[in-house]
Amino acid sequence: MKLHKPLLDAILNALHKIIHENFYSDKVLEHLFKSNKKLGKRDRQIIAETTYNIIRYYYYFQHITNSNDHEKILNAYLQNPNIDLNIPADKRITLSFNNDLWTIAEQQLGKEKWLREAEALNQSAPLVIRTNTLKTSKHQLQSRLKEIGIETIENQDVPEALIITNKKFLTQNEWFQSGHYEFQDLSSQKVAHFIPYDILQSAHRIIDACAGAGGKTLHLSALKNNKGQIIAMDIDQKKLQELKKRCRRAGCTNVQTKLIDSSKTIKRLENSADILLIDAPCTGTGVIKRKPDTKLKFTISNMNELLKLQQNILSSYSKMLKTNGYLLYVTCSILPAENEQQVQTFLNNNPNYQLIKQTTLYPSNGFDGFYMALLKKQ
Repeated sequence: MKLHKPLLDAILNALHKIIHENFYSDKVLEHLFKSNKKLGKRDRQIIAETTYNIIRYYYYFQHITNSNDHEKILNAYLQNPNIDLNIPADKRITLSFNNDLWTIAEQQLGKEKWLREAEALNQSAPLVIRTNTLKTSKHQLQSRLKEIGIETIENQDVPEALIITNKKFLTQNEWFQSGHYEFQDLSSQKVAHFIPYDILQSAHRIIDACAGAGGKTLHLSALKNNKGQIIAMDIDQKKLQELKKRCRRAGCTNVQTKLIDSSKTIKRLENSADILLIDAPCTGTGVIKRKPDTKLKFTISNMNELLKLQQNILSSYSKMLKTNGYLLYVTCSILPAENEQQVQTFLNNNPNYQLIKQTTLYPSNGFDGFYMALLKKQ
């Protein structure tokens, strides 16, 4: 593949910022495209795909070029973008995971299981949308999208899910812009459905305590058909502002946003939630398909900091839950230290909680990796 110099320079600039300045790929590319508005759709696609593919297999290209020089690595990729996993090198190198992540994952999952998941994490993520049932049905949406050239297939695991089979005008169409669907991975869509239907429908107040930009908040709102109250909380005001925009577009009228700016915010809501969702900050090892930077940037020290943060969040945020309420703890990690072990520690420290069910969704099943545990406060 031959590329013009402006595209080569853009890719090299992106690689420099990701590798040497420690920025994340999605943010680097977003800034690059905003500051180069003359780039056409095809050019943007080439830059994004090339950058992501090199980051995904960075150690592999370092190995075959015997170099850290990004220009040599880029040239090697352009000459042959196909990955030969049979080259004489350690699997960690060919699959391109840093030593910290590879070591921890092998210890926690076992070598055989981790190798299967590592191979799966190097695949491109399928593009999944969630039908907004406040505005349409899945089959109506599927029909309308087909009329404008967007092909989809159903997935039987989640009632609202459609898998996109051709990426065409996905945000530049009336159905997205009027809130008929949201982008949300299949595993993420399973989170709201992990709450038993009767428990979800009888809840008067649901708190989404780490809501971010609100994908799961919107899903809960749709499943509740705008009944009851959902309080979406986060420490980041910008994310909550984005959530408000998404709520307006989706027609979610039962959502209230609340910034966590001090411990007083939590205290005011003590013993008030029927359901508490904690989608905790984590290492993101389950979503490496979408964020391959994690393979290079994961550190044991950062994981240990996150483990402490998860424990603190569980301990302090759980005070917002009523007696006989349900706590849903979620991560997008596949490491037991962040998942089952965190829940067990919480249960040991809080004997008034009972584990109802838990599950881990692995990337080898084709979608993102997630962990979910449902607990009841006695």
